[in-house]
Amino acid sequence: MAAETGFRGTLPSEYFQPVSWQMGKFPAYATLLVLAVAFGSTYSGPLETLVKGLALVVGALQFIGVFGLMHEAAHGHLARSGKGNRLIGEALSVIVGTSYTGYRIAHLTHHARFRTERDPQEVIYPRRPKPVTIALLAVAAVIGAPVFLLVRAPYIALRKRGVVRALRGPVAAVTLYGGLGFVLPPVQWHFLLWTILAGWVLGSMNDIVYHQGLVDEDSLQASTSFDCDIFGQAFLSGANRHAEHHLYPAVPGPRLVAVSKVLRSELQSLGVPYERGFTLAFIRRLTTNPVFLPKPRQEELTEAGK
Repeated sequence: MAAETGFRGTLPSEYFQPVSWQMGKFPAYATLLVLAVAFGSTYSGPLETLVKGLALVVGALQFIGVFGLMHEAAHGHLARSGKGNRLIGEALSVIVGTSYTGYRIAHLTHHARFRTERDPQEVIYPRRPKPVTIALLAVAAVIGAPVFLLVRAPYIALRKRGVVRALRGPVAAVTLYGGLGFVLPPVQWHFLLWTILAGWVLGSMNDIVYHQGLVDEDSLQASTSFDCDIFGQAFLSGANRHAEHHLYPAVPGPRLVAVSKVLRSELQSLGVPYERGFTLAFIRRLTTNPVFLPKPRQEELTEAGK
């Protein structure tokens, strides 16, 4: 995509260097998750349902944050060596419950083969009857993340790298969370499970507005960029600047804010959609373009007008 639009080579080299403080977010995620589960599972004061719901969301965001770090590792952004990124990614994949190998293969293919038949993260490919596509998009909007992480990524690793590379992350995750089930009081264990479920749903809703409801082609117009940089840096490791991320996948997430400041006017002139936040974007896209169906390509509009 970068080569097609003429942007390659326009950024200074320091923009491509890993950011040393990135992994410092992991202890914060772990601490906040423990506190959210401990507090939410035992709270019984005023507005109990509301307070427990807020604790659930706070905990879920920590899981999304861990996933964001795994995404950075897959791009080689957390350590200066490939081995270091792989070891970190493998460790984070246990918490996420996926195969790091499968996730990395799938995600890098997503960048290289974006919005084509070979894009393993794309819902609208391969082409299917419209009712089937609507059903798949509806499912993806709610549980797309766990389906991809728990099923698709391990399956890809199984085909590409064998049983051990495919299953060591998921098996370690089952061992981890199964062990917590024996150690934690039932009320905390159940709240932890609900927190993971909330993380899957919120993560799916975030992911779908990056690309869905936009043009179904490999272009900058098919990636939404979000201005919510505090939220994006805290929990998405900068991936909220998603058009910039697809344009420069070698740039670590924390540096994408600066990239966006440099390129925003040019990207907007090329039709990149910018949104303030994920929630409003999700609601707006759902109400104006039901179930996030792709917009027709320009050639399809031209053909229809003949």
